[in-house]
Amino acid sequence: MQEESMRTVCVTGCSGYLGKHVVKTLCDNGYSVVGIDIKDCTDMTLPEKGRCKFIKGDITQKEDVDTACKGVDAIVHCAAALAQFVRDENAMYRINVIGTRNIVNACKEFSIKQLVFISSVEVYGIDVPIPCPEDAPLKPVCPYGEHKVEGERMCIQLAEKGHGVAVLRPPTINGPGQNEPFLVEQMNAVNEGKPVILPGGGKTRLQMVDVRDVVQAIVLALQKITKGLLVANISSDNVPTISHMVKALFEHAGKKEKIISVPAPVARGIVHILSFFGVSPLEPQHLEIALRDYVFDNTRAKQVLGWYPVKNDIESAIDAYEWFINNRVR
Repeated sequence: MQEESMRTVCVTGCSGYLGKHVVKTLCDNGYSVVGIDIKDCTDMTLPEKGRCKFIKGDITQKEDVDTACKGVDAIVHCAAALAQFVRDENAMYRINVIGTRNIVNACKEFSIKQLVFISSVEVYGIDVPIPCPEDAPLKPVCPYGEHKVEGERMCIQLAEKGHGVAVLRPPTINGPGQNEPFLVEQMNAVNEGKPVILPGGGKTRLQMVDVRDVVQAIVLALQKITKGLLVANISSDNVPTISHMVKALFEHAGKKEKIISVPAPVARGIVHILSFFGVSPLEPQHLEIALRDYVFDNTRAKQVLGWYPVKNDIESAIDAYEWFINNRVR
């Protein structure tokens, strides 16, 4: 249960995949929520909507951020632009860096006690120790990762001023509502009994995390990180290989397993060509990640927050598939 003084939380990106889950869970846990997003939230299903206020606004605009944040006790900053959804790098920068700067400045201006910043394991880059700890060097290889590093620097400076700041680094977030293009294509292929293409045969382990587990980490951070800084990986346990996970999806769907293994050099060539024309469902850096083990140590989150992932990657993928089947546009 949250502290009595902690009653109102601003959630940025409240209409997004993670943001929707955050808003619902916070409401379920007795918080009042002010959500801000540039998109409408008409499809959000919320308990006791009186506890949830929605502001249609742009986090790159200081006035919109100030309107949403003034008077709140904490901010959960989920809003971000990923290359899969925003192709313009300048737009990405404005959202990921300028937007975060506006959020951090609002914390200072309005004396907001806590900030939970959703970062990403992409701050580490591609070649990481396995499992990768939080003190590994930050070597981002793409704009999104670079933007998150900039955001983290701002958060560290905020914590040094006495605010409670939690920087959470998840890998790909999976589960109900999954909208990542490559994973959606995989689920659609499984559903239709078509082949799933696996670069390199899917022999590597690509760690993910369930959206509900990320939300639980956020709630715990609001409860426990009231002062100072926490930087923590938020990731699953018992990571399977990519091929193991896809085979489990075929089995769950009751479909005959169909997997096409594409050699790494061929996959690189295809993705680079498609990416050049802006039609690739997979970014080149994400392909490189999929071609090697990409696993992160979540011990710190367990020790500091008392957080443990409930869903493993296969369970999360099956839940994402079931949601996709029940909610896809026919």
